[in-house]
Amino acid sequence: MKVPKLKAKTVVGAVILLLIVLAASDSFCVVQPNERGVLVILGTVQEAVLEPGVHTKVPFLSQARKFRIEPKSSEVKFTVGQDGAITKDMQTVGTTVSVRWMYDTSRIMDIVKVYRDDRMITDAMRDNVKASVKETTGRYSIYELVEQQNKITAEVAKAVLERMASYPIQISQTTITNWDWSDDFDKQIKETANRTQQVRQAEQEANIAEAKAQVKVREANANLEAEKLNAEAVRVKAQAEADAKKLEGEGIASYNRSIAQNQALEIRLKELEIELERAKRWDGRQVPEAAYVVPGTGAVVPLTTKQ
Repeated sequence: MKVPKLKAKTVVGAVILLLIVLAASDSFCVVQPNERGVLVILGTVQEAVLEPGVHTKVPFLSQARKFRIEPKSSEVKFTVGQDGAITKDMQTVGTTVSVRWMYDTSRIMDIVKVYRDDRMITDAMRDNVKASVKETTGRYSIYELVEQQNKITAEVAKAVLERMASYPIQISQTTITNWDWSDDFDKQIKETANRTQQVRQAEQEANIAEAKAQVKVREANANLEAEKLNAEAVRVKAQAEADAKKLEGEGIASYNRSIAQNQALEIRLKELEIELERAKRWDGRQVPEAAYVVPGTGAVVPLTTKQ
């Protein structure tokens, strides 16, 4: 059947229009703010990184490879079986490891030039995480996995960083979210944990008892010291009272001596007055020793006469 010329021209025009539309739509690419792009023309990687925005490209002959640069999380799981990690005491364990990472924006070109496909990077991430976990786990017993989880996680994170250092990514965090082992060994772990807890509890109780005993010793020492201080205070007080009484007695004795001396002086003065008066009135006669002077007259009278 012969196609009418008008219809043939219409079909050709439609095809050409379609090609123009496709070429126009393929002449631009849009890179989002959370993306970076690399332009590949006929298999050749262009050197400029496509920053966020609209970019032109050769239609049908070029391809814009775009990579999201926001943080990603890769999770690697081990099961208790043939792919599990083996501990130092030959126990097979499983675990779940989560790695937080993102593309290094300064090395976006390497993703295409060196690795061709970002799947190679994610595959390398999975394999290196497994190798790091198995290598680290082999240095510890299964009991230590339970007791030293933070230390083991830090060693795994360090090993992953070292193994992935050459890849165009930045790792921000590596965590081990779970450890798994056989049911039989799980029972042993629980029993060991219970015994460990009992030992720790006993140690705590012993420490508490020791602390209480120390408090009692300190209280006893404090009481003894207080008693010593009280006894010393009593002794000092008694000594002070004795000293006071001694001083009081010495004062009284001194007072009495002073009175006696005063009396003796008065008596001596009287005697001297008498002798003086006798000397004044002496007429050459003998005056009796026992005599007194009559007040107001100056007469000397023997004591026998006074009586």
